[in-house]
Amino acid sequence: MIKVMWLLKRKSGITLEQFREHYERSHVAMAHKYIGHLLTSYVRNYKVETAGGPYFENEGFAPFEWDYDVITEWVCPSQEAFDEIMNIFLDPEVGKEFYEDEFNFMDRDRTIMFKCEAVDTGTGDGWGTLKGRRSASG
Repeated sequence: MIKVMWLLKRKSGITLEQFREHYERSHVAMAHKYIGHLLTSYVRNYKVETAGGPYFENEGFAPFEWDYDVITEWVCPSQEAFDEIMNIFLDPEVGKEFYEDEFNFMDRDRTIMFKCEAVDTGTGDGWGTLKGRRSASG
């Protein structure tokens, strides 16, 4: 399984609401049309709050400014599916359609893509333990 994470920032001059509205109504529809059959999952995670830096007891993390507005996740069942998606984007007509749409709402110069090997260890049940696994003391 391949996971692709996209960090996306809205174009200067548009609100987060305008960015989200355009992304969901236009860009997502295009993605479903052209590459939806190659994705196991397509999720957009819109920023609500950011925090970071050192963790302080009784305070938590401090607020942290972060420019990106959404982290988009694609899950592809295989490297072959990812490669096919990239080939679809190389098609002159399809690529142009995506590019022109992105120009309407996205700061394309700030786009970052992470291609990851996804590892799923299940749901944890506490610090450093997995369900069904006992700690050294238990």
